[in-house]
This record gives sequence, structure tokens and C-alpha cells, in this order.
Amino acid sequence: MDKRVCVLLAPGYEEVEALTPVDYLRRAGLVVDVVSTTEDIAVESSHKVIVQADTFLDDIQAKDYALVVIPGGLPGAPNLAANPKVIDLLQAVYAQGDYVAALCAGPIVLEKAGLLKGRACTCFPGVEDKLESKGTFKTDTVVRDDRVITSRGAGAAGYFSLALIEALVGPEKAAEVKKAVVMDIVEDNLRG
Repeated sequence: MDKRVCVLLAPGYEEVEALTPVDYLRRAGLVVDVVSTTEDIAVESSHKVIVQADTFLDDIQAKDYALVVIPGGLPGAPNLAANPKVIDLLQAVYAQGDYVAALCAGPIVLEKAGLLKGRACTCFPGVEDKLESKGTFKTDTVVRDDRVITSRGAGAAGYFSLALIEALVGPEKAAEVKKAVVMDIVEDNLRG
């Protein structure tokens, strides 16, 4: 597949929100670059998990990506929002007709990039108070408005990742990955 995805890491990211999309998107056959936004290739999460990125923000170009994923986490999301290169990347990817996505506190980064204005979105409970330009805030697990996809938090990371797959390669591939990770069986068991 020629579609490529970028998952941005800044110190203090939420590891479930960063790595679930990496895992699910790779299962769907997509090329995923884990990108360090620091000078270090190894980036520490908010829970002290260290992940080695594939490359650096300074070494990538917007034109190569169909999707940029912003994980939440504190202080990860604010660290991403404070990085002008992250903001430029998001704006460029969206302007070229591709997707941007964020979950938990990550929508503050989309807010900073001006990509939530007039849009429906969701985020971690309480973060919506920091989203001044949001359009319609929703409490849905995942919200897709045009090419902006947002989600609630770590507990929604699987559903968020499936929504990303559906947006990039279609519902059949999303259903295939859902089955591969037995999410469908778990849902059936929960329903009783």
C-alpha cells in the first residue's frame, strides 16, 4: 500500500494511545513511521515506557503522509502543541487533502493548528474546556468530521485505530483487523 502514516511522539505521550494505532495500522498493511519530535530517537512516555522511534520530525515531509496521529498524555500533548514544526506538519497534511487524528488530550494540538474550528470533535473529559474553537463537542467514542478524527482516551484506542483504518483503506479492512484482535468476540461477550 502506498498510504503512509506518521505517529508523533513527544516526551510524556500516553503509550497505549501511541502504540495501539501503530499496531492496528500495521496489521492493516499500512506503513507507519513512529516519529520523535525531540533530538533523541528514544522517547519516554508519561508512564516511563521508552519507545525507540523510527525517525525524526526534522527528517520527514508532509507530502509523504496520508495521516498524522497525535496521541494524548501529559505532558506529551502540550509538548506537541508547543512545537511549531508539529503544527506546520498538521496544517500541511490537512491542506494537501489528507487526514489528521488525535485522542485524549491530543485534540489540543489540532486546536493549536486551527483544525478544529467549526468541526465536531471529542476528547478526554475536561479537555473540551481548552478547545476554544471547537465546533460541536460530542461524547462519542470516536468522532470523524471530514478529514479530522478525534477520540476520548486510552480506553478508546482500539476503536480510534479501527476508525483510522476505515478512513484510509475502508470498512472491510477495519473489520478484518477487529476480528484479528478478537475485539468482535470481546464485544459479543460484553453484550452477554
